[in-house]
Amino acid sequence: MEEFTRQAIAVLLGLAFVVWQASQDPGRSFAAILLVAAVLYAFSPVIRHGAV
Repeated sequence: MEEFTRQAIAVLLGLAFVVWQASQDPGRSFAAILLVAAVLYAFSPVIRHGAV
């Protein structure tokens, strides 16, 4: 899979999670944003280099 495609999929999944959390409880949206940012940061080498 191409690098841009991997990054786009990761970002879209993260955004979908944040939107879903915000729809459940608007107070949890900030926590969801932090969680997604932390997970994407942790897996950025995998996404960038395609180690999976």
